[in-house]
Amino acid sequence: MKTALRLAPHYFVIDSIGGMNEGYSDTTCRRIEDVLASEYAKAMVEEYIDQWTHDRLEYYAERIESYSLSTEVDLVRYDIEECPHGGWVRLTPEFSDSIDPEEIDDWGFHTLFIQVYDGVMLGDGVVVYDQMDDMVRTITHKHTAMRMAEETISIDVERIKAKLYNPQSNSDKNYYTNNLIYSYDCLAEVVRDLEYPQDVMVDIDDTCTHYFPIQAMKQMVYTNDGKITTE
Repeated sequence: MKTALRLAPHYFVIDSIGGMNEGYSDTTCRRIEDVLASEYAKAMVEEYIDQWTHDRLEYYAERIESYSLSTEVDLVRYDIEECPHGGWVRLTPEFSDSIDPEEIDDWGFHTLFIQVYDGVMLGDGVVVYDQMDDMVRTITHKHTAMRMAEETISIDVERIKAKLYNPQSNSDKNYYTNNLIYSYDCLAEVVRDLEYPQDVMVDIDDTCTHYFPIQAMKQMVYTNDGKITTE
């Protein structure tokens, strides 16, 4: 697939799967790069897009067959959005109206997002991905990413504390106390995992944000049979 992505030495490839149940996510972020010949990196990205769409269609075909649904896989299309400045591209499968959403609810919601990065690679960099909007929010230093997570979690903490301290509230105090503990546990997890480093997700207060440390990120390469996979 030809894209409007601009030439760059680095591309972040985010395979996002969510929505099968509350709190579920199987989202990954990997790198495609060629610092000496950006055109090769872009060509690999476009090959992977073709590979991903083919793999997704095979996935849906298997489920259509196993669920004995009264539909065909060619009823699956792709919604393709591109940044007008060549900074990213996003692919999302779309199903025909003839497919009952309840029949495919447990298939997961799949999105492929490619983010261009044409700066110098940060040694302690973190890709921050908002899964609710399926967008990269920023690529920043580790401690800035921690601060972003703290701000998100702090909003939830203040909301919970307001409920607990309200003398007129009839809410279950144990419920909000447990939520407060969960919020602080989330913050501790972000700090611990980004220091490690490893991927971490914050799923709190109607938000779902992934933090992908570049240091721990796998690079995509060609196999001997021409497929694209991770090292």
